[in-house]
Amino acid sequence: MKVRILENGSGLLDGKPFPVAGDEVELPAGLAVSLIADKRAEALAGTAAETRETAASAAPEKRGPGRPRKAA
Repeated sequence: MKVRILENGSGLLDGKPFPVAGDEVELPAGLAVSLIADKRAEALAGTAAETRETAASAAPEKRGPGRPRKAA
């Protein structure tokens, strides 16, 4: 997903320095949605609809109750 970075970050992204504010970069959907939700990036015009769809599907699905407890 293509986004515009709004805020400088630190660290590495795929082994390269994190993009600076104003850069337009292609990011994996999960990372892009996370940065957009944190208001650190904005989706570009062509990907705005894709962002809404990805955000809805990015929510983890509920898991079952799990394994029963062991009797002491």
